Order: sequence, then structure tokens, then C-alpha cells
Amino acid sequence: MSTSNLSPANAHEPTFFVVAIPKLILMTLFTAGLYGLYWYQRNWDIQCRGGGIVAVLYMLWPEFFLYLLLIRVDRQIRVSGRRYVWSPWWLACGVSLTAMLCIVLGVVALPLPGMAAVLMLMIALFCLVFGKVQRAINFCEGDPLGKGNAQLTLVNWLWISTVTMGWLLAL
Repeated sequence: MSTSNLSPANAHEPTFFVVAIPKLILMTLFTAGLYGLYWYQRNWDIQCRGGGIVAVLYMLWPEFFLYLLLIRVDRQIRVSGRRYVWSPWWLACGVSLTAMLCIVLGVVALPLPGMAAVLMLMIALFCLVFGKVQRAINFCEGDPLGKGNAQLTLVNWLWISTVTMGWLLAL
């Protein structure tokens, strides 16, 4: 399925990357977070209309520019005359903080099996906050459930298979 959400009822160029929340979480988990980087890149690629040096700079420091992305989402919602109750600041902080803690705990949890439960809890918290960010983006794009990008594609399955095989080989 295409990542575009163009339909006769919603015939406009997307300004952000729409994806169903279950797919976002599944892909993030089964690609060890790599899909999150792809998600971030797609949003800035759409925002910067094809990339360029600005999009590359945003990609180098996602922790710093996630808030800027979410402010653009909020602005787009307001321009459309709709209202969405959320806090771009707190969600950006939540995503960045939980992502960094997942990385740190992942390194710590490898040699200390007792930390695995803490890592799983932090991953669940990250997915919860990341899902809230995507819910706002989907609302902004007029596709609250992300139906325009809800199905797993062949490329998605290749990502999942490759990362899973890598983990199995590492064990």
C-alpha cells in the first residue's frame, strides 16, 4: 500500500507521514527502532519537499528537531480550523527521553538479565508516547486511523525479516 493518503475525499498533498498506529508500533519493535528513524526521515522529506541540506541537518540531530516537527503539525491543525488537545513540547520530550533511555537500558540490560523487565517497560512507554505523536499527525492529515498506510507491504516484511534474522544470528 502506498504511503500516500490521497483519495477523492482527501485530495491534497500530504504534509506529514501517515501510518496506522499498530503498524508504526509493530514496525518499530520488529526493526529494533530503525523504522522510527525512517518515520522521522519521511516526515522531514515531505516537509522539505524532496530533502536538501536542511532535511539532512534535521536528520543528524532528531532529538533536537522533533519538537520543531511537532510544532509544524500543531500549526497545520490550527490553520485547518480544527482543534486537537495535545502538547507538542511534552510529547517531543517524551519520545526523545524514552528513546534515549531504551538505548542506554539496552546496553545495560544485555549483561544484566534482571534489567530486561525494566527495558521492556521503557520500550512499552516509548511505543505509547510515539503512538500519541502519530495520532496527532494522522489527525492533522485527516486520516485519524491511518488507513492510508495500515497494511504491511513486502518491503515492511523484508525489514522485519532482516532485523529478526540479525537478532537470531546474534544470539
